[in-house]
Amino acid sequence: MLAILYLIIAIFFGTQLVRFLIPDIRRLYVGVAVDQQTLPKVPTALFLLPAGTLVGLLLTTFVTYFLSYVIHPFVPADTPTLLPSDIIAMCIFTYLGCLLWQRCFVRDYRKVKAQGPSKLGPFKKDVNTVIFYVTSVILVLSAVCFVYCYTCYMRGNNIRLGFSIFSDFAPHVAITSGFGVGSNFPTQYPHFSGDNIQYHFMFYFLTGNMEALGLPLVWAINLPSILCMLSTLTLLGTLAVLLSGRRAAYLLAPVLFLFRSAWNVFHQASELKALPGSTWSYVFKTITKQAVWYGYTIRDEWGIWAINVYANQRHFALGIGLVLILIFLFLPHFRRMFLHLSRIDGFKDCAKRFFISKEAWLPRENDPLHPIGSLILAGMIVLAMPFFHGSCLISALLVLFGMAIFSEFRLGYLGVAIVSVLSSVLQARFFAGGASNVASFKYYFGFVIPEIEGKNTAGLGSAIGYTGTVISYLNKMGFLTVIIPCVLFFGLLAYEIWFKKNLYRPILLIPFSFPLIFAFYCQVSLEVLANHKFIQVSFILFDIFIAGFLANLLALPIGIKERVEASGEKTQSGSIVLPKKAFIPTQIGSAIVCLFLLFGLTATGISEWCIYYNLNTHKSGYVELHTDSLVADWVVKNTNEDDIFLTPMWSTDDFFLSGRRVYYGWPYFAWSAGHDTETRQINYQWLLTGANGNVDEFRRYCNEMGIKYVIHSSDYYGTGETKDFYNPEFFAANLTEVARFDNGIVIYKV
Repeated sequence: MLAILYLIIAIFFGTQLVRFLIPDIRRLYVGVAVDQQTLPKVPTALFLLPAGTLVGLLLTTFVTYFLSYVIHPFVPADTPTLLPSDIIAMCIFTYLGCLLWQRCFVRDYRKVKAQGPSKLGPFKKDVNTVIFYVTSVILVLSAVCFVYCYTCYMRGNNIRLGFSIFSDFAPHVAITSGFGVGSNFPTQYPHFSGDNIQYHFMFYFLTGNMEALGLPLVWAINLPSILCMLSTLTLLGTLAVLLSGRRAAYLLAPVLFLFRSAWNVFHQASELKALPGSTWSYVFKTITKQAVWYGYTIRDEWGIWAINVYANQRHFALGIGLVLILIFLFLPHFRRMFLHLSRIDGFKDCAKRFFISKEAWLPRENDPLHPIGSLILAGMIVLAMPFFHGSCLISALLVLFGMAIFSEFRLGYLGVAIVSVLSSVLQARFFAGGASNVASFKYYFGFVIPEIEGKNTAGLGSAIGYTGTVISYLNKMGFLTVIIPCVLFFGLLAYEIWFKKNLYRPILLIPFSFPLIFAFYCQVSLEVLANHKFIQVSFILFDIFIAGFLANLLALPIGIKERVEASGEKTQSGSIVLPKKAFIPTQIGSAIVCLFLLFGLTATGISEWCIYYNLNTHKSGYVELHTDSLVADWVVKNTNEDDIFLTPMWSTDDFFLSGRRVYYGWPYFAWSAGHDTETRQINYQWLLTGANGNVDEFRRYCNEMGIKYVIHSSDYYGTGETKDFYNPEFFAANLTEVARFDNGIVIYKV
């Protein structure tokens, strides 16, 4: 199947590009890892394959879109719109992938011949390690497949969308079908045609392309989602292992990602237990059987922090994965600064090294890290990223800005920032008509905290006055995900200073917190709630450290005193040894503490998985789209791909499977993306009256907006926003009826 071939080519190209630009991934690991002993625990493939997958999907989709944009006017009417550009793209990226593979093969062969095998701690392929990684990948893959396939699946000829996602998922289905079945060039928002597009839609161009290449819509959405989420969780776990030195962190990091920390379930349990006659059995049964998001903090009842957000926003995982790749690429320069500062005596020399040394701003000569290759890769990522996930791009820039403060090669960071800003501005102008239509940065303190919302002032004093409120909110909403990083920052800092080790790990928590801080001080879009993605990015980055902390608690890095003395080995500086009698109780006690913390970190997440399961139960918790819809089938066969329809304010409807756009769909989607829904609603209601009965004026405006058809449906009578204006007699008397269906839908041609 062409869709699978496209994915294979994209992943092949991406992995070869990463190999070419980062010639020695083991050297990259050295620049990231806490010590050399960590390297044998981490296979090279744990970075190469997921990074290659994400980069490959990003770049091939980006290039394919613009090829399609250029070619689509010349594609014959009887040829699928995306097929010519897909064929060209697959040929280009197959050639480039093969060329890069050849160059990498020759380069590696010459290197081995000249220098011999690499001595940078090759992966130790012992049975237990291989079994651990394979089992972990299978477990994570199973969880990811459940998240995505449980709420988006086929049953017979029907597409079932879970009750917890169907509303927000509606525009994603429409955008996917718009590319897979229709021809959305120049690209417009399907629920709000005629006003460009201000939403980061590129991931759904990828899913639409999968549909155009033959995958059923469900798999066209699910398969790229699974690949991106699995790749992201693999990168998350790999970074956790390198920063902690503990293999168990590879599995713990995805667990913390999938099962969030919050006070919710503990507060709910205390409320239920306080009821007259309540038992713990009743509390457990109530929590595991509930089918409504528990509202402890504002908007919890929407499930915005739960696992549901990843099922809703399929492009979010890709964005997070790209943030992790950028951190990987620049972390060695961050680590080096602290490493070299620790070798300098005297404040003056340290300040000179930090501020004005050549290495602080420029790449090192003959650097084995090949920083220019990493810089090119980072530049390619941020170049293509703006309309894949804008919030994650902003998060990445915030984190990189924080890292640059304490890092070498600062001009490299600056170069990436310049490329990302220029690309964002140009793409915003191309897709949305201007950068201000996509994002407008303004001071807004407090996120959505009720005690602060509506009392916002521009003064810093206001923010300081509400600091306690913010801390209280974060404690309720994040619980141990907030508390543990704070403890780790001071604990790790003291530990590294005491044992004279590299300080980069505790300091790294500072830039990791920048997206979180940004979310409470700046509003980017019309809906300030959209800032929740910045908070989630910081929490996910905190999970890297928490996973490492738990992994070290699970098996403390201590030795047995008698064993060390008997073997005559010397302990490393900073290592801890215990008498044999104290070793086992200490390890057991530490493991118990780890399990208690893990329960506290995941309990709310587990309860929300129960809600996710119950809310989307296959018995009733879904909305169906019918792939054999006669209306959608007629529209596909009898209308042009770029025709626009005047319809009820549909959100999720079979109509959108046709890939056509509507003049005014459910307005929340377009409003939150930044479109002027207030003006459009006035014009829409005016159109429903038949331009106040003036057929000439009605036709004039429809021609101006590209509206070719009007759909009559009983759905107009559902709300006062339409039923008080809809004039069916006008359309029946003045427009040509072209189709009528048994469900009462009538299609008129303008």
